[in-house]
Amino acid sequence: MSPSHLTRRRRAERITTALALVVLLGLMALVAGPAKAQDYYFAVPNLDLQVYVQPDGSARLVYDITFFNTPSGRPIDVVDIGMPTGDYSIGNMSADLDGVPLRDIRPSEFVTPGVEVHLDEQEIQPGEQGTLHVEATIPDLVFQDVTNRDLASFRITPTWYGSEFLEGSTDVRIAVHLPEGISPDEVLYQNTPFTQKALFEDRAVAIWEFPGVRLTGERLVGLSFPLAVMTGVQRMSALELAAMWFEQQTTLRMILAIVGAGLFSIFFFRATGGTGGCLWVLLMGGLGFLLLNFPLSVLPVLIVGIPLLIVGERRLKTRKRDYLPAIAQVEGGGIKRGLTAPEAAALLELPLNKVLTLIIFGLLKKGVLVQTKADPLQVDVAEPFEAWGKRSKVAERASLRQAAAGAQGIVLQDYDQRFLDVLEQAKKKPVKDVDFKEPMEWFLQNLARRMKGFDLSDTREYYQAIVKKAVEQAKAMGEIPEREKALDRDMEWILLDEGYPEVFGTPTWTYQPVWVRPIYTGGGGSTGGGLSIPSARPSSSGSPSLGDVTAGFAGWTENTMSSLAGSILPGSLASAGKGGFVDLSGFDRTVGSVFEAMGKSSGSGRSGGGGGCACA
Repeated sequence: MSPSHLTRRRRAERITTALALVVLLGLMALVAGPAKAQDYYFAVPNLDLQVYVQPDGSARLVYDITFFNTPSGRPIDVVDIGMPTGDYSIGNMSADLDGVPLRDIRPSEFVTPGVEVHLDEQEIQPGEQGTLHVEATIPDLVFQDVTNRDLASFRITPTWYGSEFLEGSTDVRIAVHLPEGISPDEVLYQNTPFTQKALFEDRAVAIWEFPGVRLTGERLVGLSFPLAVMTGVQRMSALELAAMWFEQQTTLRMILAIVGAGLFSIFFFRATGGTGGCLWVLLMGGLGFLLLNFPLSVLPVLIVGIPLLIVGERRLKTRKRDYLPAIAQVEGGGIKRGLTAPEAAALLELPLNKVLTLIIFGLLKKGVLVQTKADPLQVDVAEPFEAWGKRSKVAERASLRQAAAGAQGIVLQDYDQRFLDVLEQAKKKPVKDVDFKEPMEWFLQNLARRMKGFDLSDTREYYQAIVKKAVEQAKAMGEIPEREKALDRDMEWILLDEGYPEVFGTPTWTYQPVWVRPIYTGGGGSTGGGLSIPSARPSSSGSPSLGDVTAGFAGWTENTMSSLAGSILPGSLASAGKGGFVDLSGFDRTVGSVFEAMGKSSGSGRSGGGGGCACA
């Protein structure tokens, strides 16, 4: 039975307490709680509840509740009474105060399920006392006992009141009158022993007495008795009974809901690499609606969510580590210098979608690729570097492109050639829809070969220091032209840092890469037809805010990285032989073998930021 509260006037003094279901974020579950209405303060010296169980499974509840209004309290004009279920009819209820009938009974605005009895002219004045008598018949309150098929089960708790309204203690008495034909010896208690059992007017009666208790919470009692005297009971399995009990445990449900929302949030942001905040808000809102309207849904959420989180974490760790083949290195063999930013990113075990983004950005920066669309990113191979239709062999295409690169004073890496082959074949397609599995396989295998004989741990520390220095130098530039030059030079290295968004802008300026500026004279290649990255929009104050700035290049980069996750699907790099995938069966792909080859633990690398994790 739900808690009861006394008066309608306290509505103006109640506040709403909101509990969020995560951390974060997002999912909201509201639990309404009464504010302390200091002008309503009363005592309940006695509460008697008599229950008459009927053979058809219904029960007639008879309350006699004595209220004493304290001298400092306001008149008691409305009393809320909690009901066992919402399946009640006000038409078969009656009430009186000290024998004077009360006609106005309504569904309670504060107690669910429950009713409110309006005292009207009989309101209890400060310093006065009155006894409220209420009768109500509620159907379907008797159940099949799940422990014994020959028994029926009945449970009830009297109504109660908020501690902020209640003074003193209460003598509570509960008497359950069973149908005729039952001996008191056949009646068994469930959770709380009887105070006494008796035979009254040919009915077995079970009695519980609780003298001097605080009437601020439920006081559940239950009993079992022979099923033979009943013509109707609610059939319920142990599982259904447990579900019914769970629905009544508001606090437990709230705790489990918060835990479930937290686990979901952790899994979501781990799986998406920390992006997708708007989607998270929508999903949490839907989850909150589900949990509030269907309380039992929290159980499948937890049952499915916890294993999913465990499996997801393991998969994320595997994806994070396994894409780089085992490296045969020599401890103390020295640092491998001369790696490019994408190669350093892979060595540091950053997500593969970040590695791919760095490769694409590098080719755009050199003018080898031309950006034709920003969202989603779409590129074309610049005319001097088109070789797919001109040469049939990889070496021949590479020679043609290297000649074009030499003429423009830029350098093409060996792995650039393979990515350009794929991009030429996928002309007019968004980059996120291009299949980069084969060139990425070659890139990782080549990196592992280049690292042979070098110290992996020392090399990682070396490139981490390079990234740190590039970020510090860019931040130290006070003048915009100087800062822009530093970003042009070190853009790819700065993107390796987790805090890169704050480097690419100031409160009044946001960086735009060379390939989208209206005029670009360095390095050769096209400007991209005047297309631009979305720039910062002024805030309401008239000047761009930090949030506006990060919505420019940094925000576009983040979205681009996230979209590229689908072009290197998890697990695709481990596929072998068939379907056009590269065969890596000769490589040991476990992280254990990588570190065993080192002869020591070299650290776990970094998970990195920037879009959904696409580590294989």
